[in-house]
Amino acid sequence: MPSGKNPGLFLSPDGDGDSVVAVVVTYNRKDLLLECLAGLARQSRPVDGLVLVDNASTDGTPRLLHEQGLLESLPQKNPSSVQEFLSHPKVMGGIPVLFLRMHENTGGAGGFHEGLKRAYLEGADWIWLMDDDIEPDPECLAGMLSFSGISRCLHPRKYLRNDVAHAWEGYYDLRTGQRIFQDDPSFRKGFAFCTTNTGCFEGMLVHRSIVDAIGYPDKRFFIGMDDSLYGFMAHFHTPVLYLRDPRVNKKADAPTGYAPISDRSLYYGMRNAFLFRETFNRLVPEHRWTRTFFLGVKFFDYALNILQNRDRKIQGFRCLFRGVRDGMTGRFGKGL
Repeated sequence: MPSGKNPGLFLSPDGDGDSVVAVVVTYNRKDLLLECLAGLARQSRPVDGLVLVDNASTDGTPRLLHEQGLLESLPQKNPSSVQEFLSHPKVMGGIPVLFLRMHENTGGAGGFHEGLKRAYLEGADWIWLMDDDIEPDPECLAGMLSFSGISRCLHPRKYLRNDVAHAWEGYYDLRTGQRIFQDDPSFRKGFAFCTTNTGCFEGMLVHRSIVDAIGYPDKRFFIGMDDSLYGFMAHFHTPVLYLRDPRVNKKADAPTGYAPISDRSLYYGMRNAFLFRETFNRLVPEHRWTRTFFLGVKFFDYALNILQNRDRKIQGFRCLFRGVRDGMTGRFGKGL
């Protein structure tokens, strides 16, 4: 479990004020990544550093970053360890950048585990977590920090490409373990924030004291639900806030309607539900059997989606049953 604070790469020389380090995880979306980095560079309250985790991209991400001046040299093929590079001091407006090139794709969960850990060990007071398809508005960080007196885990509002706010207000029901979704009723009533008991690595700003309390994201998830669980764990130590005005823009297209669920989402969604329940049950021992019942509900919801929306139904059921098998036997990490 992490503890204490050591001076590191991202601390200001005079040590005044809290330092904020952004952590961005990228995989094969180099053009969107540049937009994300541009948004970070435009913050009215500048970030004090950036940890950029490349999950072994195969689309030329390191070369593009080299061409943009972010990397002074290109990573070499390395099958066994994480490679580290520091940016040229004039890049990103003088913000120090630590580039981590993973030796394999560790998924979003593995990338955020490594990135948050490095930001924490380098002494960051606040750690700002986001995917590579997220571009923050210039006032986003300053707006979130204005609520730092009442919360140590903050979330901006997310807008999709059509400039429509994604309705994210809601919570995990302690009895069922299911996410309850709401249409942002607090904001429609004029409130500047609401509380929740979950999280999202699309702009979450977390204080190092929360990392002291709950550790790093669980990399066994590989993709999906790791951020939800991290926010759930955080809410036992601080009010988790969802904010109305600080804004991030999601650049990748989001699924719409009751669309077919991909093989990957079927597998990891079903499998990770077992891992999520494991930690949920440890934190809230009551209602274990009710949550087990709702695992079955999740299975049948996926099965119905396959029957109604998939052409390759047998393939879909194979992924779904594999997710159940691996979840029940504890086979986590990269599975597909």
